[in-house]
Amino acid sequence: MIAEIGIVTTGLAFVAAAYALVAALVGVRAHRDAWVQSARNAALMTFPLLTAACLVLIYALLNHEYSISYVWKTTDNATPTFYLYTALWGSQAGSLLFWSWLMSAFTFVALLLNWRSERRLMPYVIAATMATLGFFLVLNVFIENPFERYWLTPGESQPVSALFRPTGNAEVFSPADGTGLNPLLRHLGMVIHPPMLYLGFTGFVIPFAFAFAALATGQLGASWIRATRAWALVAWLFLSLGLLLGGRWAYDVLGWGGYWGWDPVENAALLPWLTGTAFLHSAVVQEKRGMLKFWNMLLIILTFLLVILGTFATRSGVVSSVHAFAESEIGMPMFVFLSGSALISVLLLAWRQERGDLRGADHLDSVFSRESLFLLNNWLFLGLTVVVLWGTWAEAITTILVDLGLRDTIINLGPNYFPPVVRPFLVGIFILMGFAPLAAWRRSTAERLGRASLIPFVLSVAVVAILVVTGVDNILAMFGFGLVAFAGFSTIAEIAKGVAARHRRGEGYWAAFSNLIGRDRHRYGGYFIHLGIVVMGLGVIGSTSFQEITQQTMNPGDTVTLGGYTMEYNGLTDAMAEDGRHMTIARATVYRDGEAVDTIRPRRDTFLTFDSNTQRFTPTTNMSIPGAHSTLAADFYAIITFWEGNTVTFRIYLNPLINFVWLGGIILIVGTVVALWPSRQPLTQLHYAPVQAGAPASGDR
Repeated sequence: MIAEIGIVTTGLAFVAAAYALVAALVGVRAHRDAWVQSARNAALMTFPLLTAACLVLIYALLNHEYSISYVWKTTDNATPTFYLYTALWGSQAGSLLFWSWLMSAFTFVALLLNWRSERRLMPYVIAATMATLGFFLVLNVFIENPFERYWLTPGESQPVSALFRPTGNAEVFSPADGTGLNPLLRHLGMVIHPPMLYLGFTGFVIPFAFAFAALATGQLGASWIRATRAWALVAWLFLSLGLLLGGRWAYDVLGWGGYWGWDPVENAALLPWLTGTAFLHSAVVQEKRGMLKFWNMLLIILTFLLVILGTFATRSGVVSSVHAFAESEIGMPMFVFLSGSALISVLLLAWRQERGDLRGADHLDSVFSRESLFLLNNWLFLGLTVVVLWGTWAEAITTILVDLGLRDTIINLGPNYFPPVVRPFLVGIFILMGFAPLAAWRRSTAERLGRASLIPFVLSVAVVAILVVTGVDNILAMFGFGLVAFAGFSTIAEIAKGVAARHRRGEGYWAAFSNLIGRDRHRYGGYFIHLGIVVMGLGVIGSTSFQEITQQTMNPGDTVTLGGYTMEYNGLTDAMAEDGRHMTIARATVYRDGEAVDTIRPRRDTFLTFDSNTQRFTPTTNMSIPGAHSTLAADFYAIITFWEGNTVTFRIYLNPLINFVWLGGIILIVGTVVALWPSRQPLTQLHYAPVQAGAPASGDR
């Protein structure tokens, strides 16, 4: 009965989405508002229906309903209750259902909040969101249904998985135990990481839907930007969280001493983040100056298409990745949907551009103005997107060309391709982060921008000088630190100017600071985001340029020294976890300047894995969990690579400044929350008020 409820609710959600799509288009074309109202009601109904489907699947997971094949594949009797809940997105079918539920939730809220204010756009917003949701529900209902059950026909030895009874005398079969959740997913970071990415992916569908509606209706002013800015920022926040948590999971679980390996699926999530970041910057220019209309449409369309491409990469099996799901039948349907979405969006965009509807006040008064720097920012982010996209998909694309006889060789670029091609774009972006906050809108001069940036530049040179004095001899790292410092000091200088201006009016410094942020949280939240990126930049440079690695085979009592730390290996023990893991744990003491500062316990976890060929559970070593002594300055990080008896081979890393990556991520998140928080006065009266030619960049303080 449980499975039937799930089948019915997902099926009804698909019917509601399909009806809403058709009714919205018929209603707007026939000028029949009742149809549009009906489409809205149907679109709203997808949320409670999919909520019911998710709750049913969670109930089945919690109660070990192994007759449902998805429950059998993702849980077992030893799975802790916490992971029974999170198994909802632990495999292909359940994660698709979760994706669809989030999509319906975003649509539900968007239709309620924007129905009156953006009434003319709503039919096409419904059409775009329901087309996307409907497609994913097609996958869920007809290809990857999480409510398929096991059926056993009398006389047959093996059950089969099917949605409905395969033969008249087949009976539901319930195994005594399941195979359990993928061991790599048994980590708090990986539990939270996928939902954050899904929230980011589905969240970006809403700004795309408004952009599509604006293109379809010709309402191409700033209203669609204002309606979607918060949605885009929310989606960007969740996508940022997803990327950060994914990096932390890789650092804690994969045991290679790093947090970003340019894995194809990592890149698939990074790509829409890049174009989404560019859109958030570019949208400000359209609101303030009526410029970059075409750019904003292009960027949000690209973001949506990259979201679908990322989902395709993760679920199709086209790319090989530790993050990806197994190959399935949904690859071709997803490719068709991606191609169709791209074709419709590009044709609509090209039609509006040809008509001249996307032309705005695109004349730049000065190449040193803030809008000029924002335009250059768009080009840099777009270029960065292209080189990452090519590095990620070169092998898949050239494989297809070889299969078609259009090329002789396959290009496999690998992770070493990325750093040299990405680095120039990052340099340019950080330069713009330094100059853009100091530049004036409309008219600005090199002399004026130079004066504004003098103090940040001098402070950045001082940082480099201190590094030289302290013995740092890595020229590229020093340049990187100086560049990141310039971006940080420029942002701090801009905030300080505002605080000083309010202080001169009689406010205390803290009151001036809080009031400044309270009047325009969107702007100053953006500055905090910049500071978060700056702190992350320090961590990335430090952990990549100055990382030290050693490997040593040790017996109890042996020591190894790395980067001023000494590790003494104390011994090896075995233990069993509640979920059935067998843990081999090494105990080691870390010394600094002759004093013990920490005890670390790197370990290897061995799980029982079900072998479908032998129909038995066999032990498989899945995870090497590091032991780490962490300070703000560095991580001393050790993993077990091999052991025999009490003899252990350790690989040991010293990762300087790596915790600045996580600290910067926290600052970025706080800044985004500040930017999302409503200002005390409408933004239209502050940041986006018309500015007179030559007005100072900080004139709205």
